[in-house]
Amino acid sequence: MPRLALEPADYPFFDYRRFTFSLGIVAGGNVWLSGSTAVRFDAARKAMVVDGDLVAQARVIFDKMRVTLMAGGLGLDDIVRVVQYVTPAALTDLPKLNAFLAEVFSGVAPTVTTIVVKRLLRSEALIEIESVAARGGGSMVEHLPTVAEADVRTAWARADERLAARGLERRHVARALELFTPAAAGSAGRSEVDAGPVIRVVMPRMVDANAGVQIELAASNGGNVLFVTATGDPAAGDVVGQCREIYARIGTLLAAAGVGLDAVVKTTEFVTSAGLDAYRKTADVRREVFALPYPAATGVVCEGLMETGADLAVEAVAVMETR
Repeated sequence: MPRLALEPADYPFFDYRRFTFSLGIVAGGNVWLSGSTAVRFDAARKAMVVDGDLVAQARVIFDKMRVTLMAGGLGLDDIVRVVQYVTPAALTDLPKLNAFLAEVFSGVAPTVTTIVVKRLLRSEALIEIESVAARGGGSMVEHLPTVAEADVRTAWARADERLAARGLERRHVARALELFTPAAAGSAGRSEVDAGPVIRVVMPRMVDANAGVQIELAASNGGNVLFVTATGDPAAGDVVGQCREIYARIGTLLAAAGVGLDAVVKTTEFVTSAGLDAYRKTADVRREVFALPYPAATGVVCEGLMETGADLAVEAVAVMETR
C-alpha cells in the first residue's frame, strides 16, 4: 500500500522536508508519526535548540504532533498509542509528565509506553515521543500494556496472562520488544518468543527500578499490518554496512509476504553507542532503499543489543493492501 505523507503547510519548528523521514504516514486508516524531540530552529540563535524541563519539552512535542495530525484532518484525541523514550535524567519528573498527559488526553486515554534510553540522538533532549493515531480511535493492532518483571521468564508468564485476558495467544503476537537491564541481559538466555518478530535490546534501566526486563507487545488477529525485524550482522561491517544489509533482508522478508518496501510506513532503529558516530550516514541508506515519501521513523540509542557485535536493529511496520 503506497505511503501518503502528512505535510503541514505551516510547520514552524524546522524544515522537515530535508530529512529522510516523514512527519507522519497515513495508510489503511491509521497514522504513524515519527519520533520527535522538542528540537526547533531558533532564528535569534541561528541554531536548532532544545529548551526547558521534561514537561516543557513534552509540550513542544505535542504541539508538533497536533500540527502534523491537523494536516490529515485529525487531532490529538485520535491518538491510540504513545511511546515515550526518556533519558535517566528525566525519570524524577515522570509524575509531572503523567499529570501533563492526563491534561492532554482528558477523554479516553491511549496506550502509553515509557522506555528509558541511554540518551537521545539530540543529546540535550530529555524525551522523544512517537505515536499512532486512528480516525475515531480505531486501530488495526492491539498494543498491550507494558510488562515489567525481574526476569524474562516471569515477564513472559505475565505477558501470557495479559494476552489470555483479551482472548489472545502467543500466535496472535505481531511484534515483541524485549528490553533488558545490563544485569538481566547476562542471564537472559534465548528468547521465549514463539510467534511474532522480536527485537532484544539492552537499556540502562527500566522505569521500574526493581525490574530487569520490560516487554512490549502488539497483537493482531488477521489484520493487514505486518511487523518485520532484523538485527545487524557484524560481518556487514560498521553501522552503515549493517543498515544496508538489514534493509536488504527486510525487503526480502516483505517480498515473501507479497509486498515491497513501499509498504513500509514506520521504522524504529535501535543503535548502540559504538555505532552512533557513523549513524547519521545511514540516512544515505534510507535514500537508497526508500522512495518518496519516506516512512516515518524513530531513532533510539540503546546500551547494547543482545546479538554480539551488532550495532543496529530495525523494526519496520508495513501495511498490506486489503483485497
